[in-house]
Amino acid sequence: MRLRFPTVSRSLVAAAVAVAVAAAGAAAETEAVAAPQDDEAVIKDAVRGLELVAAWRVSEARVIAERLHSEHPDHPLTLALIAEVKLNMSDYAGAVDFFERAERAGAPKQVLFERTAAEAAKRELQSYEEQVSERFVVRYRPGKDEVIVPAALETLERAQEKIGALFDWRPSDRIVLELYPSANTLAAVSSLTRDDIKNSGTIALCRWNRLMVTTPRAVVFGYAWRDTIAHELTHLIIGGASKNTVPIWLHEGLAKFAETAWRDAPGLGISEEQQRTLRDAARKGTLIPFERMHPSMAKLKSQEETSLAFAEVFTFIEFLVETKGWEGIRSLLRRLSEGTSEAAAVKAVYGKSLPTLFEQWSKRVKNRPIKRPHGEVKGSRKLLVKDRSDTPDDALEGLTREGRRYARAADLLYARGRLKAAKEELEKAFRTTGSPLISAKLATVALAVGDVEAAERAARAAIDGTHEFAGPYVTLAEILIHNKKPNEALEALEHAVGVNPFDPRIYALSASAFRALGDESRAKVSEGAHTQLLGTRAGEWVERPGLGEGATIQVDATPFSRVFLRPGHESSGWIPATATTPTAPISIRPGVYELMLVPPMGEPRRKKITVAPSTQGGDVQRITLSDAEASSKANEGS
Repeated sequence: MRLRFPTVSRSLVAAAVAVAVAAAGAAAETEAVAAPQDDEAVIKDAVRGLELVAAWRVSEARVIAERLHSEHPDHPLTLALIAEVKLNMSDYAGAVDFFERAERAGAPKQVLFERTAAEAAKRELQSYEEQVSERFVVRYRPGKDEVIVPAALETLERAQEKIGALFDWRPSDRIVLELYPSANTLAAVSSLTRDDIKNSGTIALCRWNRLMVTTPRAVVFGYAWRDTIAHELTHLIIGGASKNTVPIWLHEGLAKFAETAWRDAPGLGISEEQQRTLRDAARKGTLIPFERMHPSMAKLKSQEETSLAFAEVFTFIEFLVETKGWEGIRSLLRRLSEGTSEAAAVKAVYGKSLPTLFEQWSKRVKNRPIKRPHGEVKGSRKLLVKDRSDTPDDALEGLTREGRRYARAADLLYARGRLKAAKEELEKAFRTTGSPLISAKLATVALAVGDVEAAERAARAAIDGTHEFAGPYVTLAEILIHNKKPNEALEALEHAVGVNPFDPRIYALSASAFRALGDESRAKVSEGAHTQLLGTRAGEWVERPGLGEGATIQVDATPFSRVFLRPGHESSGWIPATATTPTAPISIRPGVYELMLVPPMGEPRRKKITVAPSTQGGDVQRITLSDAEASSKANEGS
């Protein structure tokens, strides 16, 4: 499940305006600060920048912050705006540094309230690795999660292109995706509690201009993480297109409805089980009112309630799209972005009030046909979030008591080498339970016995029952490779990656399939992923190369470029400083480095620098990089 929160409320921005003006006047009267003649203009610009952040237009706020940094770098509201922009660009140490500087300069507390969020993110996320593409930045804890970065970037690129077209809006700056090793990390860097996450099944957010997604390693059997990434990017697109004026029911309905557009058509995102539950609730009069979904889906009481709420808003958007098409949706967002009220915007676009539309929709869902387009899932399993992502999955999770009894008996027979007896036990179990999980186990055992036909039947039966397990796809891929069908095998493995991409067999089989197709380069890439997963199996954490100690630098250049450094004597990859310009102090080993700055959009810039040892006084070496002296090169190795 997913949700979204507003970044900065408009009421808080309005309060900041009043306090800022009062503070500037008081400072001028007491002469505690020499207020410049154009102080009123600075306040106006800074407040406009904060309003743009609140409207999810961070790239526009960034432009104002850049100008104020150039013209009024020490003004308290300039510092506060820079802190806010840095937080929304995932530079947490820099955000904390500028919040502190703004506070010392006398900025009102109303513009510093996000400092706590910056401090939490700095504490939890500062050591993350970063990979940069033309339009995205992926941040992750070093280790296993690096394996899924290419698939994550592919998903993001396709989602931005296709979903952006639906809403006729795309972000201009690079967008940050963060992959968290556990739901505990998500709770630590958001306003969610651990109970919120367990009760609602929430494993991702879109807030502070970034996509915050829990790795599929942290959920038993994984989950549809690529659709989830697309879902969160859709929230960001909706927020930008509407200037963050969309109510929660509409936000979540649009994101849920559009999330599958990156890989197929929109409107494929709810299971048959969810559709049946929705129809039953409509007939019984137990639908969840849209008002209860505010302020977020994560505050609903259970995963069952959350699942029903998503089915409701999904089918309501389906109803709106069938009524006025995507142009109606775009028109609705445009009107909301212009300040039209929710009620007036809906009436203007659809010619009816929201209560009338709700009544028509609720009657419709009572008899809405159960759809299974393009083989979508029959069931929607409850997400079981693990306390630690490296905890092995319970292979029998979700089975009934009877199913567990059969499965354990089969496991004992298998362990004793009685493979045919284990297969027969599982066949009996599947006839009794019809469980896709039993069928998946049967496919594995049948393949081990050498009964390829039975293995394929069982794997396809498991997939027909649910798309939410990766194992049957892996087994099917092995069978297809055996049957000399490498293209079909790769298609099955693509499904497996979309649920649980940490099974090393996926990449070993992919290498075999690519070789069968004569694609040696992709086969080697798959082999590299296979080796990497096997090498990190013992633990989830791999310490990345650090910048060391012995000197301190601050990098000052055109604001908000991401900073990477590479030791001049090494051929290793770039090391992220996890900072944007102008940076907070960065600890580093003395020596020769290549500095690379990646701007919010456009090509990176590079420069050779020499870092001198710090003296006993702990002096800071300032590194500057002007556009004139920087060379614009391709982003190699980053």
